[in-house]
Amino acid sequence: MFGDEKGSLPVSTRRPRQRRHHRFLILVLLLCPISLFSYLYAFNLYQPKQHGTTRIPINAQQLISKCAELNTLPSPPSDFHNRTVSDRFDVPLTPKKPILIRNATIWTGEVAEGLEMVFGDVLFDKGVIRAVGPDLTSKNADVIEANGAWLTAGIVDLHSHLGVYSAPELSGSSDDNSLKQITQPWLRSLDGLNTHDEAYRLSISGGVTTAVVLPGSANAIGGQAFPIKLRPTSLKSSSSMLLEPPFDVNGTRIPGRWRQLKQACGENPSSVYNGVRMDTIWSFRAAYEEARKLKVKQDAFCEKVAAGNWAAVQAEGDFPDELQWEALVDVLRGKVKIQNHCYEAVDLDGIIRLTNEFKFSIAAFHHAHEAYLVPGLLRQMYGHTPGIAMFATNSRYKREAYRGSEFAPRVLADEGIDVVLKSDHPVTNSRYLLHEAQQAFYYGLPASLALASVTTTPAKIAGLDHRVGKVKAGWDADLVLWDSHPLALSATPIQVFIDGIPQLSAPSTIAPSPLKQQTVPKTPNWDAEAVEAVKFDGLPPLEGKKVGKVGQSGEGVVFDGVGSMYVKRGGKVVEVFSLSPGSGLASVVVKEGKVSCIAGIETTEFRSCVQDDFRNGEQVRLDLKGGSLSYVLLSLSSSR
Repeated sequence: MFGDEKGSLPVSTRRPRQRRHHRFLILVLLLCPISLFSYLYAFNLYQPKQHGTTRIPINAQQLISKCAELNTLPSPPSDFHNRTVSDRFDVPLTPKKPILIRNATIWTGEVAEGLEMVFGDVLFDKGVIRAVGPDLTSKNADVIEANGAWLTAGIVDLHSHLGVYSAPELSGSSDDNSLKQITQPWLRSLDGLNTHDEAYRLSISGGVTTAVVLPGSANAIGGQAFPIKLRPTSLKSSSSMLLEPPFDVNGTRIPGRWRQLKQACGENPSSVYNGVRMDTIWSFRAAYEEARKLKVKQDAFCEKVAAGNWAAVQAEGDFPDELQWEALVDVLRGKVKIQNHCYEAVDLDGIIRLTNEFKFSIAAFHHAHEAYLVPGLLRQMYGHTPGIAMFATNSRYKREAYRGSEFAPRVLADEGIDVVLKSDHPVTNSRYLLHEAQQAFYYGLPASLALASVTTTPAKIAGLDHRVGKVKAGWDADLVLWDSHPLALSATPIQVFIDGIPQLSAPSTIAPSPLKQQTVPKTPNWDAEAVEAVKFDGLPPLEGKKVGKVGQSGEGVVFDGVGSMYVKRGGKVVEVFSLSPGSGLASVVVKEGKVSCIAGIETTEFRSCVQDDFRNGEQVRLDLKGGSLSYVLLSLSSSR
């Protein structure tokens, strides 16, 4: 039995070993895939993933900052007016000492605050106005005694081609219009800014200190514009003339600064590109549609950045941008001041519809000879009502300027619309830009708004009113000292300061004109004429007007203050009388188109007036203030 057991032992012991071996193999085969899966899962779990927050691109902070800045509107630093040195401080040219102007009649530019005129002193140093007020003192300042003369901020020209359409006029320095294509927002007036334009000095001598240099108006979009200060600089470069450029010299964007763009519509683009108004408006729409699509891509990209979806950001690549259209994208983001050449209501309407379609605003319409006829249309622009930059009286020189009126600035101001008088230099000489304000004032624009139209208002429309256009502490020391009231026709700069630097090497003797010329000039009442200009849609009737009756003898008028009188006799011009200064003036009564009598001087040809010739309240009386009466002058010429 034992032997049977022994004999049976090997059999019984071998079989379990085989089964255990098989089980082990089966267990290993079962565990291997599980282990491999676990390993792979753990490896995948703890390795950085492309879509995980742990893999952040090296330029993430740059992208975050760029996206955050996209829709931030330009604005100066909150402490800007605390500065003591201007960013345009030009050490080699700036006076070593502060300058104190004493006893000036200061037009500050604070029209809205009701403090536009004060009598006192102005202290400035290193290009910045440090103080404005009475009895200022400075131990080491150079003192200028104004003796009551008027002091204003430097004149700001919102529409100029200084430097790009230079004097003398030569083909080598005519860089105002590119004719490559009708929309070119990528062009920049800076790239053609000639530092040798002789007109800089001439304009400074008229009190102009700042100008927005625009490309020409041949194109629908002519290019980007740049504000400049007109003075020479120690660097003698175009870039050193710029006022708050939006980009550094290497192209890096400088935050907080406005950009400028020139647009045009109407006759100019149509004639240059052999098209019609429909072509011009289509060119605008096509260009802005490209900008809109690019803006949509940028916004979608920045949504991913804001969400921290870095995998999607990296998959998309670089920030979407195109050098051709980036300026128009900034327009759609509200970062650009558009100066838009536009005359007629049909063109104003086309651009206003464009602003509502693409959601952007126009800073000012320029020329705009029919703007005063359509104030309600102007208010329909997207965002805000545009300003109007115009000539005072220069109109009717082509079809689209035909309905212009000398009363337009006054009518627009009455509508609460910002009015700017500009030169369009060299179309009109910017040396005489102040004369545009003087003319607008004569035809009814209030005095404060007339002065503002060449100082504070253009500064505001250009986005520069935080530093130019006012005489105020913290603003640029751009100042003009005048020998007369600035709205008097004789007003001439005694001295001009730009960035605190005197510009006239041989200034006028600081002796203000007589008191009469220091006061606001008197002007006629043009209320009726302004109403008529609008009533007749810019074309008031040219026929003669009936005037009040004198007695029972018919229509007539009395001319008072007549200094001289001439008639035509025997084919010759004959002097009836000419009174010397101080000897008094005459009155002339005209009835039924003929001279009836003369009062104040005896003549052999006409009888002397008696009391019955003057019927107060029944006649129109015109005061010529020493002027002259003569027969009608006619000019004949050939039709060639």
